[in-house]
Amino acid sequence: MGGVIALIFHLCVVIWSLYTLIKDGSRPERVWAWIVVILLIPIFGVIFYWFFGMNLRKKKIFDLKQSIDEKALEEFVLTYSAKAEQMIAHREDQTQTYIHLIRLLTKTSLSLISFNNKVNLLHDGPDTFKSIFEACERAEKYIHLQYYIFIDGDLIDRFLELFERKIKAGVQVRLIYDGLGSWDLSRKNIRRFKEVGVKVEPFMPVKFGQLARVNYRNHRKILIVDGKVGFTGGINVDDKYIYDDPLLGHWTDTHLRIEGMAVNFLHFVFLTDWLFVSGENLIQDGILVDPPHIGNTPLQIIASGPDTDYPGILQQYLYVLYQAKKYVYIVNPYIVPDATLSMALKTVALSGVEVRIIVPANSESAAIHWTVQSYFGRFLKAGVKIYLFQEGFIHSKVILSDDVVCSVGTANMDIRSFEQNFEVNAMMYDKEVTMEMKKQFNYFLSKSKLLTLEEHDKRPASDRVKERLARLSSPLM
Repeated sequence: MGGVIALIFHLCVVIWSLYTLIKDGSRPERVWAWIVVILLIPIFGVIFYWFFGMNLRKKKIFDLKQSIDEKALEEFVLTYSAKAEQMIAHREDQTQTYIHLIRLLTKTSLSLISFNNKVNLLHDGPDTFKSIFEACERAEKYIHLQYYIFIDGDLIDRFLELFERKIKAGVQVRLIYDGLGSWDLSRKNIRRFKEVGVKVEPFMPVKFGQLARVNYRNHRKILIVDGKVGFTGGINVDDKYIYDDPLLGHWTDTHLRIEGMAVNFLHFVFLTDWLFVSGENLIQDGILVDPPHIGNTPLQIIASGPDTDYPGILQQYLYVLYQAKKYVYIVNPYIVPDATLSMALKTVALSGVEVRIIVPANSESAAIHWTVQSYFGRFLKAGVKIYLFQEGFIHSKVILSDDVVCSVGTANMDIRSFEQNFEVNAMMYDKEVTMEMKKQFNYFLSKSKLLTLEEHDKRPASDRVKERLARLSSPLM
């Protein structure tokens, strides 16, 4: 009798899970992938879905955040967007070519463009943290930072020592860490941050009873000093950026140092996240500043996440691909595209535009490695050129096109980054910055090996099996 009751209960749970999955309105390939998991893996398939796949509580979780963000942004957008349109109308540069992308991202992601910016590209951990610590040393009012990953180590100790000194000098420090990404950040160091006066908040900590939140992570990396200087890109607070990783070797990444009006927009992303995690509304306190004219780089901060109606960063990538006339160069460690992006990459390459992609030769995870590899065959047949980075692990998230536009940010080219993570990219409509990024891309290229279709076709049968098995999980990623 007990077995029958357990079976009936299990069937009810399965039916309810399938109902919520179909009701969610996700992509068909994602729905079918989860149906296979739920039906073929008794009990554990349902548990796995409820942990990592269910979006039932997404609306409830993020309706408040979305309303907070939109209310705070409403006045900001209204006053600035009209001014931005006037400025674009009087320009004769690449902002005219990409004016529809600029308008699209303004409408769908509330991503405003600014023009009086100075941008410095930072290409590895030591240079990035040198620039970050120098900026923090000059802080007079506040330091605001959020990272997906904080890990105990020398960098944490350096931040602690710096924050303690700056707080004694009257500087306020606010810090957001992701509750899952920073799982290895010890309670001891969290306590140390609080003891020296840092205001610390986790983004969606992993708690029993709130398991629906596990699926939504804040993957952003932002640091703001006094509203004057901002940093964003791919680099986390992890010692593997300053010392070699024992498994993968040297970590290569790309980060940005920004000055100008765009710092306000990047700061706004942090402030809305801070309001969500802490309840403290700093936007109303007039914390956003009116920076001096410091440069001429047009820059658009693109923030997207599960609280937005449109996948802004996916839209950004698609538009750049379809707008390209000569080339699109991409650096990204996790390329697991959905059907739309996959078709765009192949279509653009088949049309005669040069599409080059640099990915790591090896990955942190075997599952991710084989999933990424599973897309290579179709890309190569379409004319996409794939390069395997040989000197350690490349973690940059970069796209550039036609010598006029480039993007650096936190988003991977995978479904999770487009739909479930909170991400932020910086899109620069500037030839000088793009040419500098192109120079760096060519340097990455010199450290990479071109993968030919002939070589790929000769891979062992065991690799093909691993790719096919890993590919089954791609809609879940």
